[in-house]
Amino acid sequence: MKSVRLLAGWLCIVAAFAVIILISFGVFDPIGPSETTGSIVPVLVGMLPSVSFGIALFAIGVWLISTRKR
Repeated sequence: MKSVRLLAGWLCIVAAFAVIILISFGVFDPIGPSETTGSIVPVLVGMLPSVSFGIALFAIGVWLISTRKR
C-alpha cells in the first residue's frame, strides 16, 4: 500500500508540472474578457482556475508522499 501511495504522489507532482507547462505554452486560454485593455488583471483572473488546479494537484502529490503510512 505504501508503494501505491508513493507512486500516486509522484504522478500527481508530474501531472502538476505538466499542467503548469501547458499553461505557459498557452494551451489553456483565459476565461476572462478578450478585449484588449491597459491592464493584465482580467487575464490573470481568467487564468486563476487553471493555475489553482495545478497548484492543488502539486499539493496533493506532496501530501501523498510526505504522509505515507508506516
